[in-house]
Amino acid sequence: MTERDLYRGEMQSRLAALRALCKTVEPRPRRGTNLHIHTNESFSVFRSPTEAVWQAVQEGVAVLGINDHYTIAGHKEFRKACKAARIPATFSMEAVAMDREAEVRGELTNDPGNPGRTYLCAKGVTRVPPDDSPAMKNLLRMRAALEQRNREMTDKVRKLFRERMNVEGPTWDDVLGLTPRGNATERHISKAVLLRLREAAGTTGSALIDLVARLCEAEPGSDDDASLQNLIRSKLLKAGGPCFVQESPDAFLSIEDMRDLFLAFGAIPTYPVLANPITERERDIAALTARLEATNIFALEVIPHRNTKERLAEVIDTAKERHWPVFNGTEHNTPERRPMLAPLSLDPDFLPWFDGSAAVLLGHHALVARGEPRFVNDDGTPTISDAQERLNHFGCTGMAVWKEIEAGAARQGGEP
Repeated sequence: MTERDLYRGEMQSRLAALRALCKTVEPRPRRGTNLHIHTNESFSVFRSPTEAVWQAVQEGVAVLGINDHYTIAGHKEFRKACKAARIPATFSMEAVAMDREAEVRGELTNDPGNPGRTYLCAKGVTRVPPDDSPAMKNLLRMRAALEQRNREMTDKVRKLFRERMNVEGPTWDDVLGLTPRGNATERHISKAVLLRLREAAGTTGSALIDLVARLCEAEPGSDDDASLQNLIRSKLLKAGGPCFVQESPDAFLSIEDMRDLFLAFGAIPTYPVLANPITERERDIAALTARLEATNIFALEVIPHRNTKERLAEVIDTAKERHWPVFNGTEHNTPERRPMLAPLSLDPDFLPWFDGSAAVLLGHHALVARGEPRFVNDDGTPTISDAQERLNHFGCTGMAVWKEIEAGAARQGGEP
């Protein structure tokens, strides 16, 4: 078995490859948590959930969490892969809501380029609502609206290919072919564009760069695939680009409706703090958390590599005052490869709170599996009113789960 087997063939073949590869890794202490990675079920450098777990094994990640956009389709494989690698796992989902008040005022929340657009996460998915439930209907309506937008952008890309290069561009089927289950994004369109340009260029590397420059009317700063995909996306598909299409209102729920959708999945509604750059709605972190609490949101998330230590400290200190968990991760929803653990995620000033927050999420999963109350009720109110007691209860339960898995891995010498 080789690393290529981690993303080729069926899930069982990938898992078998992971088990074989884990036996080749020397046992090592694990440290650091990453509870926010995307896989190929939305968009990612990882070509399967199993491949993501393998990178975590190699880097010694202590706790790992999947967090795809608008889908939990990767949870099954991710669960099996983490079990094979003996890594404590968490299961989440991400979607974009719209703060209409902020949109009208032109204020930014945690999307640095679009007023009102607000990323939210469902941390700790513990159930799947029925297909005829309001939550599932809302999720499917958002996905349908986003698919329609991506189809229209792909049509514009094809028109641009003909206008600027007199060749056919990628089709919608080409875009869908880059996804395992049809959950396409504008990043998939960018990748499909690059693949079509590469096909048109043939074997000459300079010809590809020339074609990219011609299509985008901009000179590439680098010739690696990730940079070229990012250039295509920024010049063609983002606002102001010739292939940009504005999302329809159906693509977004209000923050309150998105919270309810996440609650229907048995999850903890969580606000990912952009933190850097500082936006209007995040300028005052204390005021932000007060607004979130009034909306029955009691958890934060950060992407440490996007932040300064000073700004991260401000976020975590505010969360500590409220006894809120702060989950952390790396996203990995881009073409670039990067480490699973950012330096600030391992900073001794932050590591204990990140570890404790990961334990809270593991505790949430474990307690629900035992038939006990989860972190918040169906209406979003906390199941334990005292915030410190709530944090300790879920954290202690999760830490016991974490240590049990860790001890099992040590007893087996790292072999699954």
